[in-house]
Amino acid sequence: MKAAIKTPLLAAVFMVIIHSSCLAQFTPPGMGKVNTAEWFAIGMKQKLNTKKTVNSVTFFGLGRTSTPDDFAPWDRAAIYVLNQEIKHRFAKHWEYAGALSYRWQNRYKAEKPYKLDAPYARQELRTYGKITYLTDLGRWAIAATYRPELRFFYNPDFSPYAEAVQLRSRLKGKVSFALNKAKTQKLMASVEHLISSTKTQNWDAWHYKESRFCLYYSIAFPKQKLVLDIGYMNDLLGNPINHDGHYFAVDIVINNPFGKG
Repeated sequence: MKAAIKTPLLAAVFMVIIHSSCLAQFTPPGMGKVNTAEWFAIGMKQKLNTKKTVNSVTFFGLGRTSTPDDFAPWDRAAIYVLNQEIKHRFAKHWEYAGALSYRWQNRYKAEKPYKLDAPYARQELRTYGKITYLTDLGRWAIAATYRPELRFFYNPDFSPYAEAVQLRSRLKGKVSFALNKAKTQKLMASVEHLISSTKTQNWDAWHYKESRFCLYYSIAFPKQKLVLDIGYMNDLLGNPINHDGHYFAVDIVINNPFGKG
């Protein structure tokens, strides 16, 4: 994973669209203090029971970022993510989920020519839960989610990273509006706030870390069981805010590739 991906990510997206799909966008992960970034995710959503109340959501995503000197989001490989989540809609307005995630994030020096640093990457094993309140109001849909996370960090050889363990909490609000009666085209907006406590030798205090603001356009292809999402995320870092990152994102997911559940 030391080698950078030479082909710009957004150029590769259109080759992938020929094959796949998505039901709800996979918003980009934070990639640090970057000017711009690009994110692409491909995955699948599978119903696991006949009542359609239990779903599996799996995706693989990768991101690239600019260097500190420019705003070209394809300059360097940044992150690789593999995520598995199980959701259960247990009431009309309520859903919970549990997940496991693996992440590899490259680390670069702050000085030119911005080569890989030592250690050249950070690995992360993450587990999280989610509880979500959902409501539909005609063409409008609203969701509010609380997500606690437990994160374990490792060097490339799986020795403990300097910041070994972190607890993080995320609070997210999301609203979507259907642009047509069939609800195959939607606009989606969300805001998410993150706080965390990190353990080195001892746990530190809870700190506000960042806020993420997203705007997505979503188009569904029912016959092909596809949804394509194209979006933008503004990532505000620090308290007080000391950095402003701009992310451009595309995702697609296969819907029920193994039948209807």
